[in-house]
Amino acid sequence: MPLPDSEKVWPPAQLTHALDAMARYDAWYTNDVDALGYLYSVTQLNQSTSFWGQVRRWFWGTPTPQGSAQRPNKMHVAVASSIARMAANVVFSQMPDVRFGDNDDHDEDDKGLTAEGKTAATKRVGEILDDRAHSVLLEAGELRFAHGGSFVKVAWDKDVSEDGPYLVAVAADAAVPKFRGRRLVNVIFWSDLAPLEGSKNTYRLLEMHEKGRIEYGLYEATSSKDLGMRVPLDTHPDTAYLAPLVDADSAIPTGSKKLTAAYLPWARPNGKLRKDPGARDLGKSGLDGVEDLLDQIDEAYTSWMRDIRLGKARIVIPKGLIETGAPGQGGTFDADREIFVETGEMVGSMNPQANGGKGAVESFITMFQPNIRWQEHMQTVTHLLAKVYEECGFSPQSFGDAGETAVTATEVTARENLTTLTRQASIMYCRPELRDLYAALMDVDQFAFKGPGRGDALPDVEWPDADTIDPKVVADTILSLVNAEAISLFERVAALHPDWDDEQIDTEVTRIREDYSMLPENKPGFLWAATAANGSDTGGVDANSYGVKGANTEGIIPPQQPTPDAAPQPTAAPAPRPGPPKGR
Repeated sequence: MPLPDSEKVWPPAQLTHALDAMARYDAWYTNDVDALGYLYSVTQLNQSTSFWGQVRRWFWGTPTPQGSAQRPNKMHVAVASSIARMAANVVFSQMPDVRFGDNDDHDEDDKGLTAEGKTAATKRVGEILDDRAHSVLLEAGELRFAHGGSFVKVAWDKDVSEDGPYLVAVAADAAVPKFRGRRLVNVIFWSDLAPLEGSKNTYRLLEMHEKGRIEYGLYEATSSKDLGMRVPLDTHPDTAYLAPLVDADSAIPTGSKKLTAAYLPWARPNGKLRKDPGARDLGKSGLDGVEDLLDQIDEAYTSWMRDIRLGKARIVIPKGLIETGAPGQGGTFDADREIFVETGEMVGSMNPQANGGKGAVESFITMFQPNIRWQEHMQTVTHLLAKVYEECGFSPQSFGDAGETAVTATEVTARENLTTLTRQASIMYCRPELRDLYAALMDVDQFAFKGPGRGDALPDVEWPDADTIDPKVVADTILSLVNAEAISLFERVAALHPDWDDEQIDTEVTRIREDYSMLPENKPGFLWAATAANGSDTGGVDANSYGVKGANTEGIIPPQQPTPDAAPQPTAAPAPRPGPPKGR
């Protein structure tokens, strides 16, 4: 299916509802207060509603006072972007481990690779998925939470990267995907280009990923809402580099049977758009259902800041204490003045001596400072924030809101349970998509950079364990198993360092045995020696606590056993014990 030659409306009309929803979520995510005021106004958000649209009230939809006496004072709190960043870190704070030839899963995905090929492919994919690729996954993680999903594509440009292909994250509102059976069949990524000097036309680049090929198309239009007509790639300087690379169909082969793009949904189904034929296969935004709460948090913070502004101390003085200057210079009042002279009836009833004291007050300068309701506002905001975190699938403790009560490590782990469940579900959505994408990545590397390739094998993508268990809890657990003689030294080290391989664990075990050896020669075998060389009755044991005898007993003198024919040697009688002293 080639790119369209022309189109009156772009993006396509079937994505209208999905893009409208993404625009609202994106305004919260990007903290765009102008967009919030526009999108939630009565004329925009509620124009197609009936009675409900007339009574629905949004804080960001209410008009902002424009008078000179009061400046705009609506306050926005970047809650949505903080949660999106947490969503990315929960899943991609550590790079997933990618390997070829992991037969522990008992599948047939490793076919087509020899043992050497598996090692070479694993090493190569590790080189490509470097820190830059890690940052791309973090970027995609934020976008997928905010928009309901995001795309990651394979790209290569030898002028940019001579080492191999690389990954690029693309937001869902810049893509036109096509699904079949919830599987991504192809996708068109589009981006607006800078206008050319002296031209009012708009330029847009379309990039369609299909299995085995990527097609490029440059379009020129007189309106930003239209796709316009397709023009040669060298018409615009930003796309001219593609012109000598594409074939007669304006496409580039990828050398892979896999799609060089993947869609990572945040969650499914998308309840609001599940009946929309153009958007029912898209994921659900993590902000779905919390727009009201986010709006109320901004309103509560605005009220809090208003109390602070109104709570400033103010001084009220009678008019008679103002010193008037020359005509046209106005009046002044010296607030640091220590002595005020009696001004008679000019002060009026504010002066205790005026008019015989009738209606007089104790002081003729009044201080005014209202209370700031900070506790009420803080409790309201804290409750709303906790509710938003929970609705988005995270425990409030993940954001540092653990309360003032001290809790144990076990209780902290229990409170993090919601975040853990969200992480597991999110990984489930990502793993199969990234697996196919990494396979395509290796195919492109072999095709364009002469890499080792993967044959027909698929990589295994595994996430490291979440860092939710306190080290003290792990240490206490290991100690309990040691006391119960239910864990080996190898397993102790493996439990403390779950990210280590067998070679690293063996090295640490050897070091531990050497450090704790009590025998003269520092050999591992002496740690389990049966008898001490000096014959001490406390220097050695028959075997260790697991029944394993020493492997290296060189230099150890075994105890002398009496022969059957040998006569028993007499032993000296023990010396008599001295009795108590005799009394006089």
